[in-house]
Amino acid sequence: MTKNPFKFGEIVGEGSFCNRAKEILRLKQAFTDSQNVVLISPRRWGKSSLVNESIARYKGKILVSHTDCFGITSPEQFLEVYLKSILKTESKLANLANNAKQFLKTIGPYVSFSVGESEEVKIGLSLPKGKLDATEILSLPQRLAEAKGIPFLVCVDEFQKIQEWPEGGKFLEKLRSVWQKHQGVSYCLYGSKRHLMSGIFNDSSKPFFRFGDTLFLEKIAVDHWVKFMIDQFSSSGKKITTERAIQLVEMVKAHSYYVQYLCRLCWNNSEKEITESVIKESFEQLLADMLNLFRAQTENLTRYQVNYLKAFISGERKMSSSRVISHYQLGSPGNIKRIEKSLQDSEIMDFFTGEPELNEPYFKPLFQKHFMGND
Repeated sequence: MTKNPFKFGEIVGEGSFCNRAKEILRLKQAFTDSQNVVLISPRRWGKSSLVNESIARYKGKILVSHTDCFGITSPEQFLEVYLKSILKTESKLANLANNAKQFLKTIGPYVSFSVGESEEVKIGLSLPKGKLDATEILSLPQRLAEAKGIPFLVCVDEFQKIQEWPEGGKFLEKLRSVWQKHQGVSYCLYGSKRHLMSGIFNDSSKPFFRFGDTLFLEKIAVDHWVKFMIDQFSSSGKKITTERAIQLVEMVKAHSYYVQYLCRLCWNNSEKEITESVIKESFEQLLADMLNLFRAQTENLTRYQVNYLKAFISGERKMSSSRVISHYQLGSPGNIKRIEKSLQDSEIMDFFTGEPELNEPYFKPLFQKHFMGND
């Protein structure tokens, strides 16, 4: 049976990866130069896949660790997860244990592993009582890079989460004070809330001001998606015309996650050719799949937030005008900023570029149907 060539909801690479040639080149060069990189884009635009693909195309030896701040709520928890990610850069169990003993003086780690289908190495840490030595743990990539003569790349995802912790501000200062001294180590820090990430790295009062090369990830261009889709469908024995490919991309606003999602549905729902009816049927299926998530996003919206969204989806952009405020019952001009901040914090809308937009392409049609009575 022929496999569906489209993937979403996971890190993709090789044949499933669409374009990003300029971004990959820029990241590869940064890794080569041990240059720090800050990568910023909304959720599910493909940041993790881009970083992994850039690493895969890197020519030469490099040690790489990945730490995801999502779900981490304290510096202590971060240090524990971070340490495990650094130690797991060694594939050989003996080397891993030796690194732990040689470079960690205050921590006595024990290493266990299970051999099963995944042959996963599980790392256990015998942590000392009291606080972890943050400097020792954060300095480990530098010491490993020096000892092995191999560059080290430290990747940290959802980096903006750190400043939300009770001691987040102080911990950011600690990270910068240690990391800025490292040679032969590059830090790739990425996150999905553009306004928060921009505040961390572009505010001169913050410790990470101008920490590295900042890359704001843009959407993949429509023509690149079209070529990718035509090739992917063709390689699996199906056909899509340029016109239909453009239609598909535009239906989901060129959002990487949803382009792949809709393509996958269209592939499943078609025989030999992706027709307009197949695209429409598949889009309705996508909306049905997203309905529970949409309900969770909207169940606690205030009356003002709902009215603001009604105005925005109806095409209004001058929200502070007396006409819009009166017609949509938005309260007062001062209330507009509060509404916008709440919608941005809940990741329903994005105001970062100065041109407000809904974060998810399914939101408008579902909102119209369930809040505005438009079928």
